[in-house]
Amino acid sequence: MKAFKVVSDTSSLIGLVQINLLEILKEIFLEIYIPSAVYDEVVIKGKGKTGSDEIKNAVTAGWLIKKSVHDELAVNALLTNLNKGEAEVIILAKELKLDYAIIDEKTARNIAKLMNVNTIGVIGVINMAVMAGIEIDKKNAIDQLRKVGFRISEKLYKKILEQ
Repeated sequence: MKAFKVVSDTSSLIGLVQINLLEILKEIFLEIYIPSAVYDEVVIKGKGKTGSDEIKNAVTAGWLIKKSVHDELAVNALLTNLNKGEAEVIILAKELKLDYAIIDEKTARNIAKLMNVNTIGVIGVINMAVMAGIEIDKKNAIDQLRKVGFRISEKLYKKILEQ
């Protein structure tokens, strides 16, 4: 049953595209948002690169919702430590009172936590999908993430596979 409303950052979306699991987002979440900065980074500036077409198509299909942030001042305050996409993800999560911000970068997750925004990463999304009964080879998905450059420590890798 879909219950959560989320917003995602760029690297999480690209990671899911790279391992062919972007579509699981619409299967497990009630609403999925991306802020304008993330859309611009992936679709406009990233035209022709990995994820550009997939994200554009998901927005066009309506299951990925592009949304502008209202509080630009709050976004600007976060730009000393984060990129614009990460900052907009955190602020949009607060503005829309979303359940989770899908963020993998440690600094952004720490700042989100300080701002009382719950976070989940790509591995957490994969775990949610498995718990929802979606058939995913979790080990293969994690191996693919590592292969495309996601930093997953050996300790975390073993812990994930034990679950």
